Amino acid sequence: MCRSNGPTPTLGPVIPEDVSDLNIDLFRCILMAIRSTYVLPPQLIGEALHVYACKWLPSITKLKSSFNSATQAEQSKAVSRKILETIVSMIPADRGSVSAGFLLRLLSISSPLGVSPVTKTELVKRASIQFEEATASDLLYPSTSPLDQNFYDTELVLAVLESYLKFWKRISPAVVDNRHLIKSIRSVGKLIDSYLQVVARDDNMPVSKFVSLAETVPAIGRLGHDDLYQAINIYLKVHPDLIKADKKRLCGILECQKLTPEVRAHAVKNEFLPLRTVVQLLYFEQEKDSKETTSSKLQKSHDLLLGAKKRTATRDSHGKRSLVNKEEFKREEVTRRISHAESREKSQHKTKRSDGKLALDLEKKMVIRGDNEDIGSEKLRGAKEERMSSSKSNLDAKKNIQRARKNVKGEDRDNSDYTLETLRAIFISLYMNLVASILIISFLHVS
Repeated sequence: MCRSNGPTPTLGPVIPEDVSDLNIDLFRCILMAIRSTYVLPPQLIGEALHVYACKWLPSITKLKSSFNSATQAEQSKAVSRKILETIVSMIPADRGSVSAGFLLRLLSISSPLGVSPVTKTELVKRASIQFEEATASDLLYPSTSPLDQNFYDTELVLAVLESYLKFWKRISPAVVDNRHLIKSIRSVGKLIDSYLQVVARDDNMPVSKFVSLAETVPAIGRLGHDDLYQAINIYLKVHPDLIKADKKRLCGILECQKLTPEVRAHAVKNEFLPLRTVVQLLYFEQEKDSKETTSSKLQKSHDLLLGAKKRTATRDSHGKRSLVNKEEFKREEVTRRISHAESREKSQHKTKRSDGKLALDLEKKMVIRGDNEDIGSEKLRGAKEERMSSSKSNLDAKKNIQRARKNVKGEDRDNSDYTLETLRAIFISLYMNLVASILIISFLHVS
C-alpha cells in the first residue's frame, strides 16, 4: 500500500504511533475523540491516517496476485474494504491534509476491494482537487481488472482527469486569479504527457485509449506539443505494425505549429510518422518561411520610412537655419538691383552721347553748306542757340544722373523701388530732349 522512499511520517507528541495497532473501530473512536478535544492541525490527522493505511491495507500488487488464488478469503476483503471506507470518511476537508499520491493509492485499490460507489466518488473528487500536485510516478498503477490486458490502469487516470476538468469549469467563472488557474491546468497537461510517454511502452496499449487520454487535455493545457510528440514517437516505435488508419488517428492529435524548430526538424525525418503528417510539417515550414520573408520586407520598408523621416527632419532643421539668413539674402537682392540700374544707366548714357555726336556732325555739315550758299544765317544762329540750350540741358541731365547715383548709393536698401522710379523719370527726360534736338536738326536740314 505504501510507497515511500523516506521514513514513515511521525504522528507527533499528541497521537502516539501505538494507536496504529488498534482495530479500525477503536482507532476511529480515539482519533475522533482527540479531534474533538484538541485543536489539531489537519496535516497531523492526515499523517495518522497515512500510517494506519500503510500498516493495514494491502498493496495493489498483493491484490492483483490474489485474484488468481482460489483460497482468498472473502472475509479478508471485507476487512480491508471497511478500513478503506473508514479512512476516507476521516480525511479532513482541508486541502493538503493528505497528499495527492496517497489519495491516488487509495483509489487504485478501491475497485478490487469493491468499495461503495460513494467512497470511490469521494476519492476521485479529492484526488482531482489536488491533481496538479501529483507526479507521473503517482499515476503508475497496474490495471486490476482481469479483463483488461493493459499493464497500467489508464481508466483510473482518465476518471481523475475528467473530474478535475469538471471542477475547473465549475470554479472558472468565479475565480479571481486566472493566472493560478491556467498554471494549474498546464501543470496537469504536462503531467498527462509525461504519463503518456510511460504508458506508450505498453505493448497492449490500444490506440483508442492513448488518443482518448491525450485528447481530454484542453488546448489551453499545452503551451507546446513537444512532450506529446515524444509520447507519440515512443508509441510508434513500440508498435511498428500499426495500420494506416491508426497512425492517422494517433498523429491527428499533434499540432505542427506548436512544435519547436528542433522537434519539427526531427519529425520531418521521422520514418515512423505517416506521410500525411510529414507533408503538413513541410507545408508549415514553407508557410513560416514565407511569413518571415514578408515580415523582413515590411521591416525594411519601415526602416526606409524612418530614414526618410529623419532626412526630412534634417532638411527642416537646415531650413530653419536658412531662415536666419533671409534678411541677408534680401540685402544682397537690393544691392543686385541697384547694380543693374547703374549698368542700364551707363548704357543709356553712351547711347545719348552717340546721338549727340551725330547731331554735331549734322550741324557741321549744315554750317558748311550755309557758308557756301550763304542762306538762313539767322535760322542758323537760332539753331546754335537751340543747340546750346540742348547741350546745357544735357549737362543738367548729367548732373542729375550724378546726383541720382549718389542718392542711390546713399539710400537705404529698403527704398530700392523708389530709386528705380527716379532713374526711369530721368531717362524719359533725356529721351525727350534727344527727340527735340533731332526734330530741330531735321527741320533746319529741310529748310
